[in-house]
Amino acid sequence: MPKRCFSVLLPVACAAVASLAHAQPAAAPQPQAAPAGSPAGAAATPQPPTAPLQPPAGTAAPTAPAAQAAPPAGATEPRLPEVSDPLLAPPPPPPNVLRTWQEAIALIRKQSSALQSIRARVQQAEAQTRIALAPALPQLTATGAVTHHLLTGEGVRDTDPPSLGTIPDPRTTFSAELGLRVPLLAPTAWYALGTAREAAEAARFDAREVERQQIAAVANAIVTAVTAERLAEVSRVSLQSALSTLELNKRRAALGAASTIDVLRTEQEVSLSRAQVVAADESVHRAREALGLALGSSEPWGITPSIRLDQLALDARTSCTPENRIDARPDVQAAEAHVRVAERDVKAVDYTYWPTLEAVSNVTYWSNDRVTANGENLTWTIGGLLTFRLYDGGLRYATRDFNRAALAAQRAELAEVRRQAAVEVSQALRAVRVAEANLEVTARSREIARETARLTRVAYLNGSGTSFDLVDAARRLRETELQFAIDEFEVLRARVAALLALATCKV
Repeated sequence: MPKRCFSVLLPVACAAVASLAHAQPAAAPQPQAAPAGSPAGAAATPQPPTAPLQPPAGTAAPTAPAAQAAPPAGATEPRLPEVSDPLLAPPPPPPNVLRTWQEAIALIRKQSSALQSIRARVQQAEAQTRIALAPALPQLTATGAVTHHLLTGEGVRDTDPPSLGTIPDPRTTFSAELGLRVPLLAPTAWYALGTAREAAEAARFDAREVERQQIAAVANAIVTAVTAERLAEVSRVSLQSALSTLELNKRRAALGAASTIDVLRTEQEVSLSRAQVVAADESVHRAREALGLALGSSEPWGITPSIRLDQLALDARTSCTPENRIDARPDVQAAEAHVRVAERDVKAVDYTYWPTLEAVSNVTYWSNDRVTANGENLTWTIGGLLTFRLYDGGLRYATRDFNRAALAAQRAELAEVRRQAAVEVSQALRAVRVAEANLEVTARSREIARETARLTRVAYLNGSGTSFDLVDAARRLRETELQFAIDEFEVLRARVAALLALATCKV
């Protein structure tokens, strides 16, 4: 090694000369000179810089630290060698890709089991309304009967004139009857009809709440899937940086400029980066599967890179209408409707003490005209039927007590739903401010970690730093990059949650 290398201020020049001499073939008598204008020690291939994550719209961009604007004199930015590794390859693409929010709404409208189930319950409640109406409407029935006498005797037959013979004569008779019953006083049936209509309204409110929850689940699954994809990408960038640092340390160790422990420390960092990549890939697969389930599919679903997540909250407004009070939330309205149904159930017992009055009319045809009152084959009667139930064994008293207990339970549930709704709305609004503040802090920490890692690499190559400092700075940079990716999408998640916390949705 030339003597002048020990007299210069930047020992990195010696390392660069030795590295180039080590990389050249044995027949090369002189090391390759650096190009004019390039700094010493810049012989290695540069690593592409990591593109900074852009915060969501409305978030203030973090300010760059002062050290980044004015790097110290003589500090040369190291250029790490290029590396290749199987884990650097991105995860395989999903079999299905979601392109727009409108496509997501169409999928859950068609495939969501929860929506199909609640809509079937709404149809049941509406059908129950028609069932409750039936006892209040006229009832028309037709009956027919055939009678054949197996045992006969001898006696006077009903003939003109009377005669002796086998009786009854004829042995086979038949009849047909058409009956009409018209309720004139049916308070129990009339009140039950109103209760069934209230129950159908409650079922519709339940359906709106399920729709709101389904939209919230899809929005959350979309953000989670994109977050997982971004974390996997950041993990691979960190692994690539760790592998490049490991390769650099191996070269320095081969030249005698680094110790074995420097290489081992870097290998530990590479192992941690590999573990993070594996975990991030698994998170991507799980997020895709969760998105598929939210869309009503058993297959994984991914997100197209062209989707605009900053417009997700605005797109959600096309399906959801913001409200300005807690009582307008579908779950609160549904709980109130269930209380009204329970109140009517208690009141319905009072109407069972009332009598019922029906108009009855029957048209009957007899094959044997001698058994009718008018002596003709056809008869027609009209009358009224008054029914007054005096004692039923205590059924009505027990029914009232049961319904009162059910009413108390519904009122308690309504109070709990209101409390939960108020807390959820308050937390959702506060979560937006907290997420934005965390993103600003993390953005500043990321910039500091980037500059610290850069200066640490410069100091390490200049001989004034240690491998521990290099590994620690890389670890802190990786942690801040991952945390920034998480906080970036937490802002979006919080904004969507704040919108859906007090909204009425229609799928």
